[in-house]
Amino acid sequence: MKKVNLLFLTIIIISLNLSIASAQDCSKLEKLSKEYAECNANIVKKKISTKINDGKEKFNKSKFKETLIKFKNSKNHKEFMEKIKNDS
Repeated sequence: MKKVNLLFLTIIIISLNLSIASAQDCSKLEKLSKEYAECNANIVKKKISTKINDGKEKFNKSKFKETLIKFKNSKNHKEFMEKIKNDS
């Protein structure tokens, strides 16, 4: 029974350490080091990728996307204007 409790306690401690290590804290590193630059770059990449995905979702839901597709599929300006008039 003691071995099971000890094993269970060890697993909990290891899982807590892994979750703490996964959270990046760049303030503990020297500001002129390579690791500090990599840490900040990873944080910025995560933030930017979420904003880009949000922007793509908004664009896909917008009416502008439909108009852009019609423009790309038309051969000239006259054909494009006819498509818009027919849809309205």
